[in-house]
Amino acid sequence: MGPSFLVFLVVLNCATPQVAKRSADFRQRQLESAIFSNDLNLLAESLDAKADPNHTVAMSPLRIEALGQISHRLSHYFAEETKATPLMMAAAMGERDICDALIRDGAGRYQTSAWGWVPAQYAAKCGYPELAQTLFDSDPLAANYQLVVTITGQTVVLYKNGVPIVSGKISTGRPGFDTPQGHYLVTDKERTRKSSLYKVPMPYFLRLSFGEYGIHQGYNPGRPASHGCIRVGAEDVAKAIFDQTPIGTLVTIQ
Repeated sequence: MGPSFLVFLVVLNCATPQVAKRSADFRQRQLESAIFSNDLNLLAESLDAKADPNHTVAMSPLRIEALGQISHRLSHYFAEETKATPLMMAAAMGERDICDALIRDGAGRYQTSAWGWVPAQYAAKCGYPELAQTLFDSDPLAANYQLVVTITGQTVVLYKNGVPIVSGKISTGRPGFDTPQGHYLVTDKERTRKSSLYKVPMPYFLRLSFGEYGIHQGYNPGRPASHGCIRVGAEDVAKAIFDQTPIGTLVTIQ
């Protein structure tokens, strides 16, 4: 074996780890680009090349700016995020097919961000309750139920397979504390709960989309009067809604 061939082997052995690292970095950038562009084919290509679906996403200033153009909430959530995963990003942007592909390739549904949030929380908080429903431990029966809160009529109705089974009068947020309209899902249930801020009991509490608002029994003066939560005046109605609403039930506030 000649000296020149030995030199070639030494150079090759030194270069191989660098080449492998550059290749891995390229695959990760490809995966991230697929998420930011919602490109399922590019995602499949990167995953086939063994990109890591649980690798931390690099949040550059340009990416934060791009997220801000989609929604202020997105840029706020990820501006200082140091542990964002591809699944968290895809969930926050409502990319259902991308999320499905990442999960099939081993993405962690319960990996937490620096905020302490799992991917389902990003989907729920960014306005994608149906996607959030698939990303955490929803009760399979939840697909048969829906809660509808009507602010103008101050009513709540629980439907099962499109048929109303429980209804009652409510009190939503008073002016300045308006109950936010939109689409949510039930992510937690507490039979006995006390407000940490207002120090009042909130029995039969259904938390909405991992947030601070919920549906619970409370004082109902016949008009909007709460700090944003949805108070059900009648205990039997509040209990029935609590008992019959599965975790993961979709909620419409209109």
